Amino acid sequence: MKEASALIGALTGLAWPLFASVVVWRLFPVIKNIAGRGNFTVRMGDAELTVQQFSDKLVEATADIQQRLTAVSASEGQEEPSEQTERPPGVLRRVLWVDDQPANNAYETAQLQSLGVEVVHATSTGEGVRALHKARPPFDAVISDMGRSEPAGYNTDAGLDLIREIRSFDDTTPVFVYASTKTLARKEEIATAGGNGVAWSPVKLFDLLHDAGEFPGAADG
Repeated sequence: MKEASALIGALTGLAWPLFASVVVWRLFPVIKNIAGRGNFTVRMGDAELTVQQFSDKLVEATADIQQRLTAVSASEGQEEPSEQTERPPGVLRRVLWVDDQPANNAYETAQLQSLGVEVVHATSTGEGVRALHKARPPFDAVISDMGRSEPAGYNTDAGLDLIREIRSFDDTTPVFVYASTKTLARKEEIATAGGNGVAWSPVKLFDLLHDAGEFPGAADG
C-alpha cells in the first residue's frame, strides 16, 4: 500500500494540469479494483485508514485537482467564446443529474459533494422535469446523459428530449450533456435544442460546471 500513499501525496501536490487530468480520468477504475478486494486498512504514515477513509481521501484530493484545473482552464481560455448562454456568474450550490444509471457517475458525484455541491439524481426525463418544478431552492445546473432507459423503453434521444422539455418553461438554467465522445457528433443538435455544452470526461464536465457557477468550496473559502 506504499504506492497508494505515494499516489495521494502526489495528487495533492500536482502542478502540471495535463498530467493531473490524465490521473483524474484513470482514477475511478483503480478505486473500483481496490475496493473489490474486500475489507482492509491502508497505512498512511503512523495511521491506518479503512477502505472508506482511503476512498474519501482520494475523492477530496481529486476534487481539489478538478477545481484547480477549471481555474487554470478559465484563466487560459478567457478570449475563447463560451458554450454557455449569457448568465450572471454565481455559486453552483445545487445540481440535478438525470441518468438511468446513477452509479456510473458515483465518483463525479462524490467530487462535487466534496466541493460543497448538492447533487440530486433522477433516472428519467419525467422524473427530472418534476424535480425541476418542485425544486426549492432551484437547481443551478442540470446534467443529463444522452441515451437512457425510459418508462416507454430505451430512448437514444432522451438527453435532447429533456433539454427541449426544460426549455419549454426555463430559458436560463444551464443544461449539459455528459456522455461518450460519440455524442460530440451531435453537439450542434444539442446546442440548437437549447443545451449549453457537451462533456465526455470529468475534467470537461467540471470545466462546464465551473462556467455555470463557482463551487461553494472555493466561494466560501
